Amino acid sequence: MTEGGQLTSPLACFIAGALVPITYFYFTKSSKPDGGIPLGDDDDWDDESDDGGVGNASSSSWGLKDAPYKMVLCVNQELGMGKGKIAAQVGHAAVGCYKRAKRQCPSALSAWEKTGCAKIAVKCPTEEEMEIIYAKALSKGLPLYLVEDAGRTQIAAGSRTVLGLGPAPVREFEGITSHLKLM
Repeated sequence: MTEGGQLTSPLACFIAGALVPITYFYFTKSSKPDGGIPLGDDDDWDDESDDGGVGNASSSSWGLKDAPYKMVLCVNQELGMGKGKIAAQVGHAAVGCYKRAKRQCPSALSAWEKTGCAKIAVKCPTEEEMEIIYAKALSKGLPLYLVEDAGRTQIAAGSRTVLGLGPAPVREFEGITSHLKLM
């Protein structure tokens, strides 16, 4: 099963990749009382988002105990964006959500990172629907980031292209994005 000290079986590699992170979390200790993993000294990321960045008491208490986690990226279908444009806008939303979560709920962000960084992209039929989802997510205290296009390519400046939500425990998305279809 080994060749020069390395795993050669794809099944063995898969099992090792699945078990090592789980084992690490259950058997290591943290300096944080909620079990969160302490962050490094890079907490000075610039956060330029235009949405409610104030932390929520429940989101600040999320940790590994609340797994599984995911990030949901809601793509505005009204704009008729091409695949490349969608990919770029989803990337902006994911980075924005990451920055927001780093400030709002760092223990949740660490738990999301350590449990696979699950992300899904869903189709949001209209900007109006995106605004409804935004309001629901904001009221629940989810980390969120709304991407507004700069207007340099296919889309008019100020167009709301993607709404990113999370990372947050999967249960928190029920009734917010659970009705949307995958991209």
